[in-house]
Amino acid sequence: MNRTRIIIADDHTLFADGLEQIVQSLDTFDVIGKVTDGKMLMQKLNTDVPDMILMDVNMPFLNGMEAAQKILSRFPKMKIIFISMYNNAQLTEQAKKMGAAGFIMKDVTAPVLKEAILNVNKGLTAFPVATAQVIVPGFPEEEDPFLLRYKLSPRELDILQLIKEGKASKQIAGILDLSVYTVETHRKNIHRKLHVQSTAELIALAHKMK
Repeated sequence: MNRTRIIIADDHTLFADGLEQIVQSLDTFDVIGKVTDGKMLMQKLNTDVPDMILMDVNMPFLNGMEAAQKILSRFPKMKIIFISMYNNAQLTEQAKKMGAAGFIMKDVTAPVLKEAILNVNKGLTAFPVATAQVIVPGFPEEEDPFLLRYKLSPRELDILQLIKEGKASKQIAGILDLSVYTVETHRKNIHRKLHVQSTAELIALAHKMK
């Protein structure tokens, strides 16, 4: 019988160790590697290509969403299950749209997680029926720095990155081939979505966003 090879990507070592034990308890599954961030995961895939990846959403250097997009562009049939502390509708929908196979909360029971892994291995998906927002300890609802980036459009993220680098609206317009008016409109929308009042406040928040 063919065995299913799995890589675990999570920067919380104790959780990753527990996840490995759960996977190894399944008869035909093997954990072939554990990594702690998205960049390490991409490097690992240069030498070992698994059948499935169990991945945290919020990791250092290259977060799970960004890593998954890169992985699925290289390996369109890769089965990716996000295992996250964020019970967030925007993240779940983005995971579906990019082609991930599942999105599971970290607080599910071992039997639920096993069932999700087995179902995905059969070609099914494992997404929650309904997703609500969650308040992450230490941050007010809707203000977790990691989640804030998913309130912005790709163009707004491009502009935010250039603002973070100290570029003025005229410079941003030239770089992105936009009118200054369009850039200013995007800036206003970014301020509104992120609930900031000044450029200094925006830049400070941008440095916290992964």
